[in-house]
Amino acid sequence: MNKLILKYYSAIIIATVFAHCVKPYNPPALQAKNNYLVVDGFINTGANQVTTIILTRTRSISDSVTATNPELGASIQIVSNDGTTYPLTETGNGNYQSAVLNLNISKTYQVKITTSNGHKYSSELVSSAQTPPIDSLSWQQQGDVNIYLYTHDPANNTHYYKWDYTETWEYKSFLQGYYVVKGDHIFVSDTTDQIDSCWQSKLSTNILIGSSIALSDDVINQEPITIIPQNDPKIFERYSILVRQRGISADAYKYWGIVQKNSQDRGGLFDLQPGQLVGNIHSETDLTEPVIGFINASAETEKRMFIDHRELTDWGKSPDTCDQKAIPQDPNDFSHYYYTDPDYTAFFFSGSDIIIAQKFCLDCTVHGGTNHRPSFWR
Repeated sequence: MNKLILKYYSAIIIATVFAHCVKPYNPPALQAKNNYLVVDGFINTGANQVTTIILTRTRSISDSVTATNPELGASIQIVSNDGTTYPLTETGNGNYQSAVLNLNISKTYQVKITTSNGHKYSSELVSSAQTPPIDSLSWQQQGDVNIYLYTHDPANNTHYYKWDYTETWEYKSFLQGYYVVKGDHIFVSDTTDQIDSCWQSKLSTNILIGSSIALSDDVINQEPITIIPQNDPKIFERYSILVRQRGISADAYKYWGIVQKNSQDRGGLFDLQPGQLVGNIHSETDLTEPVIGFINASAETEKRMFIDHRELTDWGKSPDTCDQKAIPQDPNDFSHYYYTDPDYTAFFFSGSDIIIAQKFCLDCTVHGGTNHRPSFWR
Protein backbone atom coordinates (compact mmCIF):
# COMPACT_ATOMS: atom_id res chain seq x y z
CA MET A 1 0.00 0.00 0.00
CA ASN A 2 2.85 2.42 0.91
CA LYS A 3 4.42 1.84 -2.53
CA LEU A 4 1.16 2.71 -4.22
CA ILE A 5 0.85 5.91 -2.22
CA LEU A 6 4.44 6.83 -3.04
CA LYS A 7 3.82 6.29 -6.78
CA TYR A 8 0.66 8.38 -6.59
CA TYR A 9 2.35 11.38 -4.98
CA SER A 10 5.33 11.04 -7.31
CA ALA A 11 3.02 11.26 -10.31
CA ILE A 12 1.41 14.42 -8.93
CA ILE A 13 4.80 16.06 -8.36
CA ILE A 14 6.01 15.20 -11.88
CA ALA A 15 2.80 16.50 -13.46
CA THR A 16 3.06 19.75 -11.48
CA VAL A 17 6.66 20.28 -12.57
CA PHE A 18 5.81 19.73 -16.25
CA ALA A 19 2.81 22.02 -15.99
CA HIS A 20 5.04 24.85 -14.80
CA CYS A 21 7.52 24.13 -17.62
CA VAL A 22 4.91 24.57 -20.35
CA LYS A 23 4.86 28.07 -21.78
CA PRO A 24 1.90 29.35 -23.81
CA TYR A 25 2.68 29.80 -27.49
CA ASN A 26 0.79 32.32 -29.53
CA PRO A 27 1.82 32.08 -33.20
CA PRO A 28 2.26 35.39 -35.02
CA ALA A 29 -0.62 34.49 -37.36
CA LEU A 30 -2.97 34.46 -34.37
CA GLN A 31 -1.71 37.81 -33.10
CA ALA A 32 -1.60 39.61 -36.45
CA LYS A 33 -4.16 42.39 -36.80
CA ASN A 34 -5.09 41.50 -40.35
CA ASN A 35 -7.53 43.85 -42.01
CA TYR A 36 -7.18 43.00 -45.69
CA LEU A 37 -9.66 44.03 -48.37
CA VAL A 38 -11.80 41.22 -49.77
CA VAL A 39 -13.40 41.75 -53.20
CA ASP A 40 -16.20 39.37 -54.20
CA GLY A 41 -18.03 39.55 -57.51
CA PHE A 42 -17.63 39.45 -61.25
CA ILE A 43 -18.16 41.78 -64.20
CA ASN A 44 -21.44 40.71 -65.79
CA THR A 45 -21.12 41.07 -69.57
CA GLY A 46 -24.56 39.66 -70.35
CA ALA A 47 -27.24 41.72 -72.10
CA ASN A 48 -29.13 44.13 -69.82
CA GLN A 49 -27.34 42.91 -66.70
CA VAL A 50 -26.21 44.40 -63.40
CA THR A 51 -22.74 43.91 -61.92
CA THR A 52 -22.56 43.49 -58.14
CA ILE A 53 -19.32 43.76 -56.16
CA ILE A 54 -19.17 43.06 -52.42
CA LEU A 55 -16.37 44.59 -50.33
CA THR A 56 -15.49 43.28 -46.88
CA ARG A 57 -12.47 43.18 -44.60
CA THR A 58 -10.75 40.18 -43.04
CA ARG A 59 -10.49 39.79 -39.29
CA SER A 60 -7.65 38.38 -37.24
CA ILE A 61 -7.94 34.69 -36.32
CA SER A 62 -8.15 35.53 -32.62
CA ASP A 63 -11.03 37.99 -33.12
CA SER A 64 -14.08 36.84 -31.17
CA VAL A 65 -16.42 38.73 -33.53
CA THR A 66 -17.54 36.51 -36.41
CA ALA A 67 -19.97 38.85 -38.20
CA THR A 68 -19.19 40.12 -41.69
CA ASN A 69 -16.99 43.21 -41.72
CA PRO A 70 -18.28 45.28 -44.69
CA GLU A 71 -16.18 47.96 -46.36
CA LEU A 72 -18.36 51.05 -46.50
CA GLY A 73 -18.03 54.32 -48.35
CA ALA A 74 -15.88 53.04 -51.21
CA SER A 75 -15.93 54.21 -54.83
CA ILE A 76 -15.97 51.45 -57.48
CA GLN A 77 -15.80 51.65 -61.26
CA ILE A 78 -15.70 49.15 -64.09
CA VAL A 79 -13.15 50.41 -66.61
CA SER A 80 -12.81 49.06 -70.16
CA ASN A 81 -9.54 48.92 -72.08
CA ASP A 82 -10.59 52.01 -74.07
CA GLY A 83 -11.01 54.03 -70.87
CA THR A 84 -14.82 54.00 -70.63
CA THR A 85 -15.95 53.91 -67.00
CA TYR A 86 -19.11 52.50 -65.45
CA PRO A 87 -19.66 53.53 -61.80
CA LEU A 88 -21.18 51.30 -59.14
CA THR A 89 -23.46 52.65 -56.44
CA GLU A 90 -23.27 51.61 -52.79
CA THR A 91 -26.47 49.85 -51.70
CA GLY A 92 -25.51 49.00 -48.12
CA ASN A 93 -23.63 46.38 -46.11
CA GLY A 94 -20.61 46.46 -48.43
CA ASN A 95 -22.66 45.87 -51.60
CA TYR A 96 -22.06 47.96 -54.72
CA GLN A 97 -24.18 47.72 -57.90
CA SER A 98 -23.93 49.08 -61.40
CA ALA A 99 -26.78 50.33 -63.53
CA VAL A 100 -28.21 47.94 -66.12
CA LEU A 101 -25.36 47.55 -68.63
CA ASN A 102 -24.70 46.05 -72.04
CA LEU A 103 -20.93 45.61 -71.99
CA ASN A 104 -19.16 44.85 -75.25
CA ILE A 105 -17.71 41.34 -74.91
CA SER A 106 -14.95 42.11 -77.41
CA LYS A 107 -13.36 44.52 -74.91
CA THR A 108 -11.39 43.79 -71.74
CA TYR A 109 -12.37 45.15 -68.35
CA GLN A 110 -11.03 45.79 -64.88
CA VAL A 111 -12.41 47.01 -61.55
CA LYS A 112 -10.95 50.06 -59.85
CA ILE A 113 -11.65 50.71 -56.16
CA THR A 114 -10.95 53.66 -53.89
CA THR A 115 -11.76 52.99 -50.23
CA SER A 116 -12.93 55.60 -47.75
CA ASN A 117 -9.35 56.02 -46.42
CA GLY A 118 -8.13 56.95 -49.90
CA HIS A 119 -6.36 53.67 -50.70
CA LYS A 120 -6.62 52.59 -54.33
CA TYR A 121 -6.95 49.07 -55.73
CA SER A 122 -7.34 47.68 -59.24
CA SER A 123 -7.84 44.30 -60.85
CA GLU A 124 -6.00 43.10 -63.91
CA LEU A 125 -7.70 43.55 -67.29
CA VAL A 126 -9.73 40.43 -68.09
CA SER A 127 -11.47 39.20 -71.22
CA SER A 128 -15.10 38.17 -71.19
CA ALA A 129 -15.59 34.40 -70.93
CA GLN A 130 -18.47 32.84 -72.83
CA THR A 131 -21.15 31.03 -70.85
CA PRO A 132 -23.32 28.35 -72.47
CA PRO A 133 -26.86 27.78 -71.20
CA ILE A 134 -27.59 25.19 -68.52
CA ASP A 135 -29.05 22.19 -70.32
CA SER A 136 -31.03 20.84 -67.38
CA LEU A 137 -31.29 20.29 -63.65
CA SER A 138 -32.33 16.98 -62.13
CA TRP A 139 -32.78 15.45 -58.72
CA GLN A 140 -32.61 11.98 -57.25
CA GLN A 141 -33.74 10.74 -53.87
CA GLN A 142 -32.04 8.02 -51.89
CA GLY A 143 -33.12 9.19 -48.49
CA ASP A 144 -31.61 12.63 -49.07
CA VAL A 145 -32.37 14.63 -52.21
CA ASN A 146 -29.37 15.17 -54.50
CA ILE A 147 -29.58 17.93 -57.12
CA TYR A 148 -27.46 17.75 -60.30
CA LEU A 149 -26.64 20.00 -63.24
CA TYR A 150 -25.97 19.23 -66.91
CA THR A 151 -24.40 21.61 -69.43
CA HIS A 152 -22.19 21.64 -72.50
CA ASP A 153 -20.53 24.09 -74.84
CA PRO A 154 -20.94 23.00 -78.48
CA ALA A 155 -18.17 25.46 -79.45
CA ASN A 156 -15.79 23.65 -77.06
CA ASN A 157 -14.53 26.96 -75.65
CA THR A 158 -15.64 27.25 -72.01
CA HIS A 159 -14.03 24.33 -70.11
CA TYR A 160 -14.08 26.08 -66.70
CA TYR A 161 -17.32 26.77 -64.83
CA LYS A 162 -18.52 28.29 -61.59
CA TRP A 163 -21.99 27.98 -60.11
CA ASP A 164 -24.04 29.41 -57.29
CA TYR A 165 -27.72 29.15 -56.49
CA THR A 166 -30.68 30.51 -54.56
CA GLU A 167 -33.07 28.16 -52.78
CA THR A 168 -36.67 29.22 -52.17
CA TRP A 169 -39.22 27.13 -50.35
CA GLU A 170 -42.85 27.47 -49.39
CA TYR A 171 -44.00 26.52 -45.92
CA LYS A 172 -47.30 26.64 -44.07
CA SER A 173 -48.24 27.65 -40.56
CA PHE A 174 -49.11 24.63 -38.43
CA LEU A 175 -52.58 26.05 -37.75
CA GLN A 176 -54.51 27.71 -40.56
CA GLY A 177 -56.52 30.73 -39.39
CA TYR A 178 -58.58 33.38 -41.12
CA TYR A 179 -57.80 36.39 -38.95
CA VAL A 180 -54.98 38.81 -38.34
CA VAL A 181 -54.49 41.19 -35.44
CA LYS A 182 -53.59 44.79 -36.22
CA GLY A 183 -53.15 46.98 -33.20
CA ASP A 184 -56.01 46.10 -30.86
CA HIS A 185 -58.47 44.82 -33.48
CA ILE A 186 -59.08 41.59 -35.37
CA PHE A 187 -59.53 41.59 -39.13
CA VAL A 188 -60.32 38.93 -41.72
CA SER A 189 -57.09 38.25 -43.60
CA ASP A 190 -56.76 38.57 -47.36
CA THR A 191 -54.01 37.84 -49.90
CA THR A 192 -52.01 40.89 -48.78
CA ASP A 193 -51.80 40.07 -45.08
CA GLN A 194 -52.45 36.31 -44.87
CA ILE A 195 -50.11 34.45 -42.50
CA ASP A 196 -50.82 30.83 -43.52
CA SER A 197 -48.34 30.53 -46.42
CA CYS A 198 -44.81 31.91 -46.47
CA TRP A 199 -41.74 31.72 -48.66
CA GLN A 200 -38.14 31.84 -47.55
CA SER A 201 -34.94 32.11 -49.62
CA LYS A 202 -31.28 31.32 -48.99
CA LEU A 203 -28.15 31.92 -51.06
CA SER A 204 -25.57 29.19 -51.52
CA THR A 205 -22.34 29.45 -49.53
CA ASN A 206 -20.23 26.59 -50.90
CA ILE A 207 -17.70 27.10 -53.69
CA LEU A 208 -18.97 25.21 -56.75
CA ILE A 209 -16.58 24.88 -59.69
CA GLY A 210 -16.12 22.31 -62.44
CA SER A 211 -13.96 21.67 -65.47
CA SER A 212 -14.20 19.65 -68.67
CA ILE A 213 -10.59 20.31 -69.69
CA ALA A 214 -9.65 16.63 -69.37
CA LEU A 215 -12.48 15.55 -71.71
CA SER A 216 -12.57 15.52 -75.49
CA ASP A 217 -15.88 17.43 -75.42
CA ASP A 218 -16.81 20.44 -73.32
CA VAL A 219 -19.47 18.61 -71.32
CA ILE A 220 -20.43 18.77 -67.64
CA ASN A 221 -22.53 15.74 -66.77
CA GLN A 222 -24.42 15.21 -63.50
CA GLU A 223 -22.49 17.86 -61.58
CA PRO A 224 -23.52 17.77 -57.86
CA ILE A 225 -25.00 21.11 -56.83
CA THR A 226 -26.45 20.51 -53.38
CA ILE A 227 -27.88 17.87 -51.05
CA ILE A 228 -31.08 18.35 -49.06
CA PRO A 229 -31.13 16.04 -46.01
CA GLN A 230 -34.11 13.72 -45.64
CA ASN A 231 -37.05 15.33 -43.81
CA ASP A 232 -35.59 18.82 -44.20
CA PRO A 233 -38.45 21.37 -43.77
CA LYS A 234 -37.43 23.01 -47.06
CA ILE A 235 -39.54 20.43 -48.90
CA PHE A 236 -42.45 20.11 -46.49
CA GLU A 237 -44.54 21.88 -49.15
CA ARG A 238 -42.76 23.01 -52.32
CA TYR A 239 -39.13 23.80 -53.06
CA SER A 240 -37.37 25.67 -55.86
CA ILE A 241 -33.72 26.14 -56.76
CA LEU A 242 -32.37 28.73 -59.19
CA VAL A 243 -28.87 27.78 -60.36
CA ARG A 244 -26.62 30.40 -61.96
CA GLN A 245 -23.74 29.41 -64.23
CA ARG A 246 -20.85 31.37 -65.65
CA GLY A 247 -17.74 30.53 -67.59
CA ILE A 248 -14.48 31.47 -65.91
CA SER A 249 -10.84 31.60 -66.93
CA ALA A 250 -8.25 28.95 -66.10
CA ASP A 251 -6.63 31.34 -63.60
CA ALA A 252 -9.98 32.00 -61.94
CA TYR A 253 -10.57 28.25 -61.73
CA LYS A 254 -7.21 27.78 -59.97
CA TYR A 255 -7.99 30.62 -57.58
CA TRP A 256 -11.42 29.29 -56.63
CA GLY A 257 -9.96 25.81 -56.29
CA ILE A 258 -7.65 27.12 -53.56
CA VAL A 259 -10.55 28.94 -51.88
CA GLN A 260 -12.51 25.69 -51.98
CA LYS A 261 -9.70 23.74 -50.32
CA ASN A 262 -9.20 26.46 -47.71
CA SER A 263 -12.84 26.57 -46.74
CA GLN A 264 -14.35 23.16 -47.48
CA ASP A 265 -11.74 20.41 -47.74
CA ARG A 266 -9.76 20.83 -44.54
CA GLY A 267 -8.62 17.55 -43.07
CA GLY A 268 -5.78 16.05 -41.10
CA LEU A 269 -2.07 16.77 -41.04
CA PHE A 270 -1.36 14.48 -43.98
CA ASP A 271 -4.18 15.76 -46.17
CA LEU A 272 -3.60 18.20 -49.02
CA GLN A 273 -2.79 21.52 -47.42
CA PRO A 274 -4.26 24.84 -48.61
CA GLY A 275 -2.17 26.90 -50.99
CA GLN A 276 -1.40 30.59 -50.90
CA LEU A 277 -4.35 32.66 -52.11
CA VAL A 278 -3.16 34.92 -54.93
CA GLY A 279 -5.87 36.75 -56.88
CA ASN A 280 -5.78 39.31 -59.66
CA ILE A 281 -6.54 42.40 -57.54
CA HIS A 282 -3.69 44.57 -56.26
CA SER A 283 -3.17 47.63 -54.13
CA GLU A 284 -1.90 50.69 -55.98
CA THR A 285 -1.25 52.53 -52.72
CA ASP A 286 0.87 49.86 -51.02
CA LEU A 287 2.34 47.22 -53.33
CA THR A 288 3.06 44.94 -50.35
CA GLU A 289 -0.55 44.91 -49.13
CA PRO A 290 -2.38 41.61 -49.77
CA VAL A 291 -5.78 41.85 -51.43
CA ILE A 292 -8.16 38.88 -51.52
CA GLY A 293 -10.36 38.31 -54.53
CA PHE A 294 -10.47 37.45 -58.22
CA ILE A 295 -12.38 39.48 -60.78
CA ASN A 296 -13.69 37.56 -63.77
CA ALA A 297 -15.81 38.84 -66.66
CA SER A 298 -18.55 36.71 -68.18
CA ALA A 299 -22.23 36.50 -68.93
CA GLU A 300 -24.43 34.50 -66.60
CA THR A 301 -27.02 31.88 -67.48
CA GLU A 302 -29.54 30.36 -65.10
CA LYS A 303 -32.15 27.62 -64.75
CA ARG A 304 -34.86 26.94 -62.19
CA MET A 305 -36.33 23.67 -60.95
CA PHE A 306 -39.20 22.84 -58.56
CA ILE A 307 -39.66 19.84 -56.26
CA ASP A 308 -43.03 19.11 -54.66
CA HIS A 309 -43.38 17.30 -51.35
CA ARG A 310 -45.74 14.73 -52.86
CA GLU A 311 -42.97 13.66 -55.28
CA LEU A 312 -40.81 12.43 -52.39
CA THR A 313 -40.91 9.22 -50.40
CA ASP A 314 -40.63 8.98 -46.60
CA TRP A 315 -40.38 12.74 -46.17
CA GLY A 316 -42.19 13.21 -42.87
CA LYS A 317 -43.39 16.42 -41.29
CA SER A 318 -42.68 16.80 -37.61
CA PRO A 319 -45.86 17.93 -35.79
CA ASP A 320 -45.79 21.12 -33.72
CA THR A 321 -47.42 21.37 -30.31
CA CYS A 322 -49.57 24.48 -30.10
CA ASP A 323 -51.08 25.86 -26.92
CA GLN A 324 -54.59 27.29 -27.32
CA LYS A 325 -56.70 29.34 -24.94
CA ALA A 326 -60.32 30.56 -24.87
CA ILE A 327 -60.73 34.16 -23.77
CA PRO A 328 -63.98 36.14 -23.49
CA GLN A 329 -64.68 38.88 -25.99
CA ASP A 330 -66.24 42.28 -25.65
CA PRO A 331 -69.96 41.57 -26.39
CA ASN A 332 -70.30 45.03 -27.91
CA ASP A 333 -67.30 44.71 -30.22
CA PHE A 334 -66.16 41.23 -31.16
CA SER A 335 -63.36 42.69 -33.27
CA HIS A 336 -61.67 44.16 -30.20
CA TYR A 337 -58.51 42.25 -29.20
CA TYR A 338 -57.14 43.00 -25.77
CA TYR A 339 -54.94 39.99 -24.95
CA THR A 340 -51.53 41.50 -24.24
CA ASP A 341 -49.21 38.48 -24.48
CA PRO A 342 -47.33 39.00 -27.81
CA ASP A 343 -46.68 35.26 -28.12
CA TYR A 344 -50.38 34.63 -28.88
CA THR A 345 -52.74 35.77 -31.62
CA ALA A 346 -56.35 35.27 -32.71
CA PHE A 347 -57.30 31.84 -34.10
CA PHE A 348 -61.13 31.58 -34.38
CA PHE A 349 -64.37 32.62 -32.67
CA SER A 350 -66.33 30.18 -30.54
CA GLY A 351 -69.62 31.47 -29.14
CA SER A 352 -68.84 34.43 -26.91
CA ASP A 353 -65.16 33.53 -26.75
CA ILE A 354 -62.26 33.81 -29.11
CA ILE A 355 -59.75 31.01 -29.31
CA ILE A 356 -56.16 32.23 -29.37
CA ALA A 357 -53.07 30.19 -30.12
CA GLN A 358 -49.32 30.59 -29.98
CA LYS A 359 -48.17 32.92 -32.74
CA PHE A 360 -45.42 30.57 -33.98
CA CYS A 361 -48.16 28.07 -34.88
CA LEU A 362 -50.44 30.58 -36.62
CA ASP A 363 -48.12 33.17 -38.16
CA CYS A 364 -45.66 31.78 -40.71
CA THR A 365 -43.75 35.08 -40.85
CA VAL A 366 -42.48 34.42 -37.32
CA HIS A 367 -40.14 31.80 -38.83
CA GLY A 368 -38.29 34.30 -41.00
CA GLY A 369 -40.14 34.11 -44.31
CA THR A 370 -42.36 36.52 -46.20
CA ASN A 371 -46.07 36.11 -46.83
CA HIS A 372 -45.76 37.65 -50.31
CA ARG A 373 -45.80 35.03 -53.05
CA PRO A 374 -42.73 35.31 -55.34
CA SER A 375 -43.48 36.31 -58.92
CA PHE A 376 -41.83 33.13 -60.26
CA TRP A 377 -43.78 30.77 -58.00
CA ARG A 378 -46.08 28.31 -59.72
